[in-house]
Amino acid sequence: MKLSPSNHPKRQKWEKPFDFLFACAGYFVGLGNIWRFPYLCFENGGGAFLIPYLLSVAFMGIPFIMLETSFGQCCQSGIMKAWDKVPLFKGVAYAGVVCVFHSNVFYIVILSWVSKYIVASFSSPLPWSVCGNPWNSENCVEMNVRMNQTNLTEHQLNATKGVSAAEEFWTKEVLGMSSGIDQVGSIRTDLLVNILLLWIGVYFATFKGVKWLSKVVYVTATLPILLIIVVVVRGCTLEGAYDGIYFYLVPDLTKLAKVEVWVSAATQVAYSTGIGLASLVLLGSYNQYHHNFFRDSILIGVINSMSSFVSGFAVFSSLGFMAKQLNTTVQDVAASGPGLVFIAFPQSISLLPFPQLWSSIFFFTLLLLGFDSQFVMVECAVNFFIDGSARIRSYRWHREIVTAIICVCTGLVGILMVTEGGIYFFEIYNAYAVTGWCIFLIAACEVIAISWVYGLDLYFKEITKMIGSVKGKWWLTFCLKFLTPVLSLAIVGYSLAGFRPLKVGNYVFPLWAQCLGHLMSLSSVIFIPGYAIYIKLKTGKSFAELRRCVPPKKEKMCIEEERHSLNSMDNRSESFSSV
Repeated sequence: MKLSPSNHPKRQKWEKPFDFLFACAGYFVGLGNIWRFPYLCFENGGGAFLIPYLLSVAFMGIPFIMLETSFGQCCQSGIMKAWDKVPLFKGVAYAGVVCVFHSNVFYIVILSWVSKYIVASFSSPLPWSVCGNPWNSENCVEMNVRMNQTNLTEHQLNATKGVSAAEEFWTKEVLGMSSGIDQVGSIRTDLLVNILLLWIGVYFATFKGVKWLSKVVYVTATLPILLIIVVVVRGCTLEGAYDGIYFYLVPDLTKLAKVEVWVSAATQVAYSTGIGLASLVLLGSYNQYHHNFFRDSILIGVINSMSSFVSGFAVFSSLGFMAKQLNTTVQDVAASGPGLVFIAFPQSISLLPFPQLWSSIFFFTLLLLGFDSQFVMVECAVNFFIDGSARIRSYRWHREIVTAIICVCTGLVGILMVTEGGIYFFEIYNAYAVTGWCIFLIAACEVIAISWVYGLDLYFKEITKMIGSVKGKWWLTFCLKFLTPVLSLAIVGYSLAGFRPLKVGNYVFPLWAQCLGHLMSLSSVIFIPGYAIYIKLKTGKSFAELRRCVPPKKEKMCIEEERHSLNSMDNRSESFSSV
């Protein structure tokens, strides 16, 4: 059933100023804060890694947050309409949305693994702490056995083909991991049920838009932070916690001479803030026009960095405790990514008093952290269709229907990742679809489009209309016009030059799978030159004429708007100078 144009619903806004802050905090503080930052800090010089990380936050992270947030707030419209300001680079919006669709597919798969661990946390004993389960092999080694073998290190135990109970629970019971990507195998029924329930939860959190989402994030954004603090306090009281924290924080300044350390810091900031993915542009568009985005951008950057730093204490205090119990070193028990969250940390939890309680708290925290990010990404995908099509908006229940279609379609693709060979497809998505060079290329094009093509001085005038003045103008000019585009393009070149075949453990992906991964990377960035060529051919204009205001019918209006804006700014400045 269609609605008349006069009955079309107005575009939603955040009801309270703090709604935007909580939504962004929930989006930024995600799984990467737990499973990526602590290990990067440990691997790249401990406390010394904080130097390039904090510099990346100050000179890339926060300026990008301000740029994307203000861009959406200034336009007061969806992602696609916002980029009508710079039609030559409107492909950046398409590229960001494609990355969001990829993220929606594989991110919830992680949450399905987390859900399985939550259910298993109510078992006594914890299933990953003992052998003798149906999935265990004859090489399974229990934690108490390792603790009794005080003369053997972790590597020596592995040399005798001993595999920890936690690792077998992860690879055999959770994943049912096949021998390779060409062995897809059967669907893991329990993970499929988890994905179904999770998508139902995501749908009911987002189907009414930001007015309902803003109420959900007040819980899902604050509760994980409180739970992380609880885990930190408990972890720091454990025997051996000092050793873990020492390895986490002790500075190794020699590592700062390595380029990869600086690249890792910038990459972590890019991942955790989601630059280039269009999500911040969308969240900012729901702000009131005069909302103080400058203050919120700094707060969001600080909250994100502090949550990553504090999470490191939770992780490495527990790993230090486990190393003490196993009579080994923190280096031997430390891991990154899924290996940290689903093997090393569960092992350390199993050694605690009341392990079921701490396991439930930890994995429930992970679930909430992931939910927030998933909510925003789904909202971004929904907005792409609703704000971009008046025809879709003309139908009653259009938001509910579009949200349902997106949840169903991305959920169906995600089923491939809950098969026995699903982890291999997951790794392709994780390594290529929304990571590495493609994200930094999108980010570089975005900042070049606004700072150079549209014009940073003109953009600053629009910011002045929104919040009254541009604070730190010299800092933003240096970052957005020079440092950030150069740094982003340099990382693109570094990533492409240092390409290595994708591996999972000792398994090297076949050539066709790696080609598939590169095609996934191209699936987003191809829209940047593609749309520029398309709009040039469609309008018959030169690239120089396509710098601003693409719709032919609105071209005259845009020129008049800009002329009126500049005249009003000149008149205002004259009045100030006369005073």
